[in-house]
Amino acid sequence: MWINPPIELKTLPREPGVYRMLDAARKVLYIGKARNLRKRVSSYFHKIPDSPRTRAMLQQVRDIETTITASEAEALIVEHNLIKQLKPRYNVLLKDAKSYPYILLTDEAYPRLRMYRGRCDVPGEYFGPFPHAGAVQQTLQLMQKVFRIRDCEESTFRNRSRPCMQYQIGRCTAPCCQRVDDAAYHRQVRQARAFLQGHDQEYLQQWQQEMEQAAAALNFEHAARLRDRIRMMRSILAGQQKSGLPDDADAIVILQRGESVHLCIGSRRAGRDLGSHCLRVDQAADASHLEILQSLFMERYQRDTPPAEIMIEHNCSEELSGLLRLLCPQQKVSIQMPQRGKKHEWLAQVRHSGEQYLASRSQAQQQPAFEALAELLALPEAPRRIAAVDNAHLGGQQMVSAIVFAGWQGPEKEYYRRYKLEDGGDDYAGMREVLTRFFRNIREEKLPLPDILFIDGGKGQLEVAMAAAAECGMDALKMVAVAKGRQRKVGTEVLWPSWREQTLRPGRHSPALMLIARVRDEAHRFAGEHMRKRKKKQMLSSSLEQIDGVGPARRMALLRHFGGIEGVRQASREQLMEVPGISAIFADRIFTRLHNQ
Repeated sequence: MWINPPIELKTLPREPGVYRMLDAARKVLYIGKARNLRKRVSSYFHKIPDSPRTRAMLQQVRDIETTITASEAEALIVEHNLIKQLKPRYNVLLKDAKSYPYILLTDEAYPRLRMYRGRCDVPGEYFGPFPHAGAVQQTLQLMQKVFRIRDCEESTFRNRSRPCMQYQIGRCTAPCCQRVDDAAYHRQVRQARAFLQGHDQEYLQQWQQEMEQAAAALNFEHAARLRDRIRMMRSILAGQQKSGLPDDADAIVILQRGESVHLCIGSRRAGRDLGSHCLRVDQAADASHLEILQSLFMERYQRDTPPAEIMIEHNCSEELSGLLRLLCPQQKVSIQMPQRGKKHEWLAQVRHSGEQYLASRSQAQQQPAFEALAELLALPEAPRRIAAVDNAHLGGQQMVSAIVFAGWQGPEKEYYRRYKLEDGGDDYAGMREVLTRFFRNIREEKLPLPDILFIDGGKGQLEVAMAAAAECGMDALKMVAVAKGRQRKVGTEVLWPSWREQTLRPGRHSPALMLIARVRDEAHRFAGEHMRKRKKKQMLSSSLEQIDGVGPARRMALLRHFGGIEGVRQASREQLMEVPGISAIFADRIFTRLHNQ
């Protein structure tokens, strides 16, 4: 026994449950599950663990708490939920906290297609999960071109008086305005469902026959539409069918570079390759492959149905199969470790994709751009951290500012800051205000001081920024104004360094200017996102907030029912009373208030 246990091990129960290891401050260091709590906890103290991480943890343990559960399966779920809630220092943590996206075909009178995340409790049919939102959006865009099914919200659908832009560009048949009969629309829905289920060849043959019949009947316009649909479908399916690969499968690869651990996951559903994506795994430098994969399986397959086959590179299929039997007792899943053939090639392809993804975001790829920046600005050494500030407003209203950071490892989002500014549209006053508050944050919040701060604007904005820095004792900070050229295109910018009189025009082939443009555009995106949220909040609050008795629940019910404040304004008293929670008294009060303004 290399370390004395903090409690009497004989007092631990022999039942299944969850154990928590605590330090002297009663902070949870590690959470684990066990079929037999006494046996599992005792194993930590019978011999010196092989893992340095486990040895370091046990040296800090001062107490152990246990919770008995009805079964090992229940212990597994409790453990997973506690880890997500408490985030112990020595447990493996997946950085991707969002659930995987699905395509949802809603159960409505006129079904629609949409991306969906979360618990699958909305009525309808779910297809997926997809590896990332980009794969869902791409699939939805292609399906709208072929099947022309609506994607609008129900409140918008109910209140349309004329077809929207989707109808104009040929991506919807406008059932909201009766431009398509019920039978034809539900035929489109059946075809879309079949496509998502992998039965596309049946409809290709059917469309081919319909096209030939239309051409024989001299209905060339309908035949041309079918021809275009067939071509589009075949372009979608081109390259998707890969012989030797299962229709429904995941390929999972662990990538480790020094202390950094990532999981790369490739997915196939209904015979189609949905691509791959990477997840960062925190606190996993010394973790075993089995522990990392168990953490992924709990996150990915606890709520989402696993595919029929899962490919891995490590010999732990027996333990993972047991985990899946606990999570999905009704689902038969084969976990394989292929050594040759198409499946092995697919695993290698997923690994290559993950390595390319990490390489594009590695320090080695970012550092040359920072060195080029130092050369452009005649700095003695390459900066390690840069920042950019950008102001945004809508005609002088909703004025906001944002500051973003970037380093050799890429964006440093933990340091991003947003600021609400005084309205008026005065860019100089806004620049002085935001930088004064930013420099105060550096002193009070311990924000890092960037090596270079980029200002969106010209010489005037730079002078204001230098004055604000001098007032706050930050006059040593190097600042560069980035003025857009006359064409306002990347590559035509003019740079105004604060420490030299001469301006710079690097041109679009300069890697330093491309780095500046990326950071500036990120600041613009971050500021614009905040401005739009403020504008949307103002639009939603509008006049309804000023009506007595109409609280958040009634406001939201009204806006959802009528699709926005304009729909509420146009509604009659009788239509307002159709909304749940709106009585005749409230309907009259709302109608009178909105029409008297």
